[in-house]
Amino acid sequence: MRLPSNLRLKLARDFARVKARGGSQAGKFLVLGALRVDGQAEFQFGLVTSAKLGKAVVRNRIRRLLREIVRAHRAEIASGWQMVIIARWRAPQATLEELEKDWLRLARRMNLLQTLSAASSSS
Repeated sequence: MRLPSNLRLKLARDFARVKARGGSQAGKFLVLGALRVDGQAEFQFGLVTSAKLGKAVVRNRIRRLLREIVRAHRAEIASGWQMVIIARWRAPQATLEELEKDWLRLARRMNLLQTLSAASSSS
């Protein structure tokens, strides 16, 4: 199942706003930046995979894995957040499970995930 286009950050000014006004946390494989936006119905996310990670094949693989992590946890992510996920230099060596564990740890640290009781009552 694909993620809808409206969940993606596409404009450079949106990425810049998250960096300038939001907070960030660094993990072993990822850096997660997030900004709370009032009045936004759903969350939005953007991915950054620089050329330092490797050739296009490597960067595209990392992007696919990161999109899968966001898709798998879509129901848990609280609405009203804009987040930017930046892959660090270690990311190409990581498995999906390692990337997911790192992302979940950072998302919990930044309070991006709804609590289990709130998530189950809204379903």
